[in-house]
Amino acid sequence: MSPSTEAPEKNEAELCYHCGEQVPAGVKLAIDIGGEARPMCCPGCRAVAGLISSSGLGNFYQQRTAFNERPQQQDSTTLEQYLIYNDPELAASFTTIDEDGLHNASLLLAGITCAACTWLIEQSMSRLPGVERALVNLQQSRLDIRFDPARLPLSEIFVRVENLGYRPRPFQTSTARLQMAEEYRTELRRLAVAGLGMMQVGMFAIALHAGDIQGIEAGYQGLLRWVSLLVASFIVFYSARPFFSTAWRHLKVGTLVMDLPVALAIGLAWLASTWATVSGSGQVYFDSVVMFTFFLLLGRFLEHRVRQRHTLTWFDAESTLPGAVTTKCDALWVTVPRIQLQGGETVLVKAGATVPVDAQIVAGSSAVKEDTFNGEHLPRAVTTGDTIYAGTVNVEAALQAKVLGSYRESRLAALQHSVELAQTKKPQLAKLADRIASWFVAGILLVTTLTAVVWSQLAPEQALWITLSVLVISCPCALALATPAALTSAASALRAHGVIVRGENALDSLSRATHLLFDKTGTLTEGSLAIADVRPLGDVGTQDILAIGAALQHYSSHPIARAFAGITGTTGFKDVNYRVGAGLEAHQNGGTYRMGSAQFCRQLAPDLPTAPDKLLYWVALCREGSPLAWIGLNDHTRGEAGDVITSAQQAGLQVELLSGDSSAQGPLLARSLGISTVNHGLTPQQKMAHVQQLQTKGAVVAMVGDGLNDAPVLSLADASFAVTGATDLARTQADFVIVGGDLHAVIDTWRKARQCRRIIGQNFTWALGYNICAIPLAAMGFIPPWAAAIGMSLSSLLVVANSLRLNR
Repeated sequence: MSPSTEAPEKNEAELCYHCGEQVPAGVKLAIDIGGEARPMCCPGCRAVAGLISSSGLGNFYQQRTAFNERPQQQDSTTLEQYLIYNDPELAASFTTIDEDGLHNASLLLAGITCAACTWLIEQSMSRLPGVERALVNLQQSRLDIRFDPARLPLSEIFVRVENLGYRPRPFQTSTARLQMAEEYRTELRRLAVAGLGMMQVGMFAIALHAGDIQGIEAGYQGLLRWVSLLVASFIVFYSARPFFSTAWRHLKVGTLVMDLPVALAIGLAWLASTWATVSGSGQVYFDSVVMFTFFLLLGRFLEHRVRQRHTLTWFDAESTLPGAVTTKCDALWVTVPRIQLQGGETVLVKAGATVPVDAQIVAGSSAVKEDTFNGEHLPRAVTTGDTIYAGTVNVEAALQAKVLGSYRESRLAALQHSVELAQTKKPQLAKLADRIASWFVAGILLVTTLTAVVWSQLAPEQALWITLSVLVISCPCALALATPAALTSAASALRAHGVIVRGENALDSLSRATHLLFDKTGTLTEGSLAIADVRPLGDVGTQDILAIGAALQHYSSHPIARAFAGITGTTGFKDVNYRVGAGLEAHQNGGTYRMGSAQFCRQLAPDLPTAPDKLLYWVALCREGSPLAWIGLNDHTRGEAGDVITSAQQAGLQVELLSGDSSAQGPLLARSLGISTVNHGLTPQQKMAHVQQLQTKGAVVAMVGDGLNDAPVLSLADASFAVTGATDLARTQADFVIVGGDLHAVIDTWRKARQCRRIIGQNFTWALGYNICAIPLAAMGFIPPWAAAIGMSLSSLLVVANSLRLNR
């Protein structure tokens, strides 16, 4: 990168390569980007462009679809304003801290216009030292960044984003919602103006058409045309402005978008009608101009509302919680702000009130309505010891409950995060549709040009209107909506029935699944293991064995740990290490202890005998050099497991059991459920190898596990389900999270994915078929411009309506 040494020949006609504004005469701030001298209008644009180029991100300018905002001039005051966000108390309002000490911050960015902005921000921020991950949600203009505050202060992240030409601020639900509401009001105003104008111009058009048939004085005809011109001009320059601005931004950087043929049609029709009005000759079609402007805006408005309707439910989840709560302080009940609650405090939840935080009941019995999470409208009976969750409704009697944590640690926040995560990356099917639509626009312009040339020779007086009809009727809006409308509706329907979709790409993979693999413990079984037998192998008594086991299992998230929940553990253990698929290792008083599989424990105590029998699930406990005991556990099969396996097999899926349990419990369970293929006693690496082997043979694998211990194999599968506890939702790595724990949701989701794929196929068939049939009819002059506008809008609305069938 270096300053350009040659001044442009016509500086006054040049546009800034970064922001698109005119370069003032005499300004010579051009820099070299991509081997060419690029003009810049100010030092701010030159600094941002230089930063992008020097960081090796010059491809951003080839990918963007609109010019960037002109950066603000920075001074020391501008930079110092971000130092306040280094304050831990202020940063806590929009950041979270992981177990490993890394921070996760959410920033709302102003100035994002297209996917290229997303690419630039993610690439630039990911290269900063201390940044582990940077993801941009284009729909919400939100940057989610995971970083190490010891290496990179939060204020530096704000400064870096501003240096890229965007305006950062902390992401708050209220702020983002206000921004969305403002966009909604603007769209509604444009639509209302176009509707009113369509009615007015339509009345004038009826009089003009009647005058053409019955005769009308030239003065009255001229008056009606001029009034129509005034009304139509306001609609074109106000209501239709988004079509022109979007098309022009993309055209300036050599990109063809769907708004281009629409803008051309509206602009050419308005210009031709204006010329006819001024010259007093020819026909005017102001009614067609305002009519297809209105129908285009109506279709787009309805489509936006459908896409945002379900997002808003989770986007503003926290606002449904009460702002003030009643808590116990020195034997007195006092009212405090909800955000001040701390873990361990006791709150009072009255009948009919919304539960403010996740909490454990310490007094009282009632029922809570949890349809927010699982779609089940019947309330769940709760009593002392049960957990109630933020966002649910207490419907019967007052409860006293101990707070388990803040809102950020709640089940509701975890579900909200899962929904937002699903919006971060665009599905592959949607990307394919966008690429097809881009090429389709180029084809439209070619067909339109040929139509104009042919009709200018056959009937010059009709060439313009027939050309406009081709432009309007061929807009590929329905093609672009075919995939995202269906995926959004399917994800919304699944959420309403207790299945959280964390990645919409997985819907496509699940619809093509050939193999369905199940884990055993906590998936096909209830995971509520209970201690059935203890076989001491040395001089340590049964009570001491259970106390040691409870102390070790305290550090585990495996379902085995629940069997020891009510046992007081031995103290003094340290350096506890959990080995996935093997067991636990810890140290006490200089000695090493292990608890887990026989293979794992024999590495420490080679004399460990074989398990007593194969009827129970046996866990070994040993001390360095000496086995201590075998602890036998039993588990109960889920009541619905048999029906789910049968339904999957009848649907043509190959069902397998994939378990790390080396006992005979796996084969016995598989035999009782009718599963013929059993793989048990596998390490996590062996599970992954088995899935890879199936995929190599062409299989599309769907895996069902507990979401935590099976994380490696779940991430490898083409589609994955997690039947997980509420407190573990935030750490689950699966594509689908079954909140209610009912395995029927696996088959229901598979059926919904298949239906979604059919709907997408129908949408594509309709969108392409409509254009293939309608374009020739328009080119032959059988469809007037106003009818073309209705046809194009109805085509888009039909795609959206067809996708809404997935909500049933």
